[in-house]
Amino acid sequence: MLNHCPRRFFVICCLISLSIQQVSAAEQDLKTWLSQPIIEKDLPWKEVQKYIAPRVLGMPEIDNVTDWEKYISKVRSDVLNKVVYRGEAAKWRDSKMNVVWLETIEGGPEYKIQKLRFEALPGLWIPALLYVPNQLSGKVPVVLNVNGHDGKNGKAADYKQVRCINQAKRGMIALNIEWVGMGQLNVPGLMHYRMNQLDLCGTSGLAPHYLSMKRGLDVLLAHPNADPNRVAVAGLSGGGWQTIFISSLDERVTLSNPVAGYSSFLTRVFHTKDLGDSEQTPNDLGVYADYTHLTAMRAPRPTLLTNNAKDNCCFESGYAQPPLLKAAFPVYKLYDKENFLQKHVNHDPGDHNFLKDNREALYRMLSVHFSETGKPLPVKEIECSAEIKSFDELKVELPSNNETFHSLALKLSQNLPQPATKSSENSPLKTLKRIVHYKKSQVQGTETDQTKKENMTVKFWKLNVDKDWTVPAVEFSRGLSKLTTIVVSDAGRKSLAPTVEKLLAKGENVLAIDPFYFGESKISQRDFLYGLLVAAVGERPLGIQTGQLTAIARWLRDKRKQTSVKIQSTGPRSSLFTLLAATIEPEAISSVSLIGSMGSLKQVIEDNQSVNQAPELFCFGLLKEFDIRQIVDLAGKERVEFIEPSSRVKQELSQIRVKQDISYLGQKRTEKLDLYLPDSTFQKGPYPAVIIIHGGGWHGGDKAARREINIGNNLAKAGYVCASINYQLANKRTKFTDNLKQVWPGNLQDCKTAVRFLRKHADKYQIDADHIGAIGGSAGGHLVSILAMTGDDTKPGPQEKYAGFSSSIQAVVPMYGVHDMTALAKSRDMLSAFTDAEKELCQQASPVNHISKNDPPFLILHGTKDRLVPVNQSELLSKALKKGNIPAELIIIEGAPHSFHLQPKQQDLRPKVIGFFDRHLKP
Repeated sequence: MLNHCPRRFFVICCLISLSIQQVSAAEQDLKTWLSQPIIEKDLPWKEVQKYIAPRVLGMPEIDNVTDWEKYISKVRSDVLNKVVYRGEAAKWRDSKMNVVWLETIEGGPEYKIQKLRFEALPGLWIPALLYVPNQLSGKVPVVLNVNGHDGKNGKAADYKQVRCINQAKRGMIALNIEWVGMGQLNVPGLMHYRMNQLDLCGTSGLAPHYLSMKRGLDVLLAHPNADPNRVAVAGLSGGGWQTIFISSLDERVTLSNPVAGYSSFLTRVFHTKDLGDSEQTPNDLGVYADYTHLTAMRAPRPTLLTNNAKDNCCFESGYAQPPLLKAAFPVYKLYDKENFLQKHVNHDPGDHNFLKDNREALYRMLSVHFSETGKPLPVKEIECSAEIKSFDELKVELPSNNETFHSLALKLSQNLPQPATKSSENSPLKTLKRIVHYKKSQVQGTETDQTKKENMTVKFWKLNVDKDWTVPAVEFSRGLSKLTTIVVSDAGRKSLAPTVEKLLAKGENVLAIDPFYFGESKISQRDFLYGLLVAAVGERPLGIQTGQLTAIARWLRDKRKQTSVKIQSTGPRSSLFTLLAATIEPEAISSVSLIGSMGSLKQVIEDNQSVNQAPELFCFGLLKEFDIRQIVDLAGKERVEFIEPSSRVKQELSQIRVKQDISYLGQKRTEKLDLYLPDSTFQKGPYPAVIIIHGGGWHGGDKAARREINIGNNLAKAGYVCASINYQLANKRTKFTDNLKQVWPGNLQDCKTAVRFLRKHADKYQIDADHIGAIGGSAGGHLVSILAMTGDDTKPGPQEKYAGFSSSIQAVVPMYGVHDMTALAKSRDMLSAFTDAEKELCQQASPVNHISKNDPPFLILHGTKDRLVPVNQSELLSKALKKGNIPAELIIIEGAPHSFHLQPKQQDLRPKVIGFFDRHLKP
């Protein structure tokens, strides 16, 4: 018998090896089929061009000034109110103007330079330089000089300095403002593709750009020598965009010179190098105006369109200028001011520039329209190279906490979503469809190829959605099945071989697709910029993806006769539109499974993502009305499965249970505790536990106060059983010692009893009895500290109830507690009046006097603006713990007052606190 063992072992090994080889071969076949091209490489690019072009707004046919002015009045109102000042931006617009004037430095012999900063919106300061002629009398022209995408030099760019100096030498007041994201404002949070974080919150990311220019004009026109009838704006590239945008919408601008700065949306569709940044392609601008309209809106005011003949960046004269002139010239003609619309084409050097030839074209325009009678302004440039200053010389002092797109979005998102009031016309589902611009679509499928291998049939499809989009798809089946799972991934269908194999093994059919923007459907040219342009003409990439997915699901149900259609997505982007599809089309989609889903749309902002990384995630206003949880609720929780959910998914979507008023001190005591129990859907027990001890000066507070509810909910969502307790309280007195001596050490005994209660009932509540922590604020911060230090020590008082169980804890988070009462009394000039008994009480009840080598790790939290308990109380505790070699981290929250929960406006403390408990209570 034993002689057969080696042979049997050899046979088993061969079978295992053969099985592995077969699995590997099957998976390799799947990879090959999933990677097989179905559509031409440039088809998605051509389709997105074809999709956008007819949606670009054309010029109206108007033949008189009255009708034109009525028309542009509405256009101007629509662009300002429906594009620029959306959401919080309307409040920014109405905020008080703040200007800080700083030092004045010498310029050249004819002018000086005044440094200043002004608020574009509350907290966002723009550095600027005002070039003021030394000899000023009467009213003089003013010029707002904006700069383009010069991240390094910004307002200090030499070509811009020369322009400002020449204007000052001509007797003009010139304002040189920094552009957000450039020069001094070249910080990560102001990178232009991050302005879309504001869009996600339902506030226009365009607004900070526009308000910066508007406030710049306010500064200029507030000067006592400013002539409101001679106001010019000029800038290159991104500055050219700024120039036309402010010049068309702000009627105070009398002369405009955009240089190589913009073209029509229709031009951009087919000239990819013109596709602009987020501010140039804002959500829904194209619904109300194209850049042709903005140009024509300048009529009859003097306007000089400057472009370069061989522009190596964008907006080349040969194709960019003609459509703009064609749109604007007839309008100027209505006013009989054809000569007020001028063009200039630069040939030397002809590249992307605002150099001497282009500047002299501006001086010529200024001379024609801004000269006083008989005193023409010089046209030739005045030499000033010796007067150019360095970046540091022109630096303007800014606050260290200057706002950014990112910081503004973080603040806005904190209190979102805030759903609109429900009504028959405004149901949540209708609102969701409106936000993502969902359109119900139809699919026509064309089978392009088919292959069979053993029991596998593979079909290749072109799925035409509304004759707009061609979605490539690969269908897999092993025999007859009426159940199909659609699979989609952020990495494209070619990454889905393991997923397809698992689903096939369950007897399902599988349809692997690449919807808009993913895999084979990725746009081959400047992809995310087309995503911006789609949103600019009134559509949404997220709506397109959702529409394609729902249409394909209906096609499977109606045309392919599938009785059940499911979707499985991989990745945060695919998971979002998959979830939306399930919500919007429950009849066609039976359920969805999400792998790698976000738990909250706020993660897009918290992770400081930019629109070039994932255009569809920045769908305007989505977070204002819905977060992932609200969408899941709308879809039906039973229809949504999160596979291997992240901690954030668990935190945001857990349906915790709260058991209130549980007796833990015995029948004679009225104080109870509330239990917060985790959602077993996302995580199984046993769970570590945390005692929550409320504050209130040892005489007030409650287990169900706002702070305690916040802590209990957040920790339970993170997988902790939380017990928020009431304990014996004193009758309120003025001195803290008078309050404490009424209840000490009974209040500490109650806290210890709560710990032992959890251990006694560990099985009942699925508690990991070896891992219990505590957290508390103010008086609760004091009690959790001394609870941690005294453990099973009976010196402060006997452990009467549940005496067979330990009252020690394994981690503790004291928040703004009193830890050295003697030092506190001394700081308040109270100690000298204390009796010996009071001094002894301070010694006995101060945590710093109970530190021992067995103490658990501490995370200590305190705010700098605490007016009740000085921050040095936590500093003293931290110092004492470190001296005793106890692991301790002190986090001081700038600006936080006394009493805050885990989500104060100054800082989200959940990652720190949950991370701390996870390290020490989740082995």
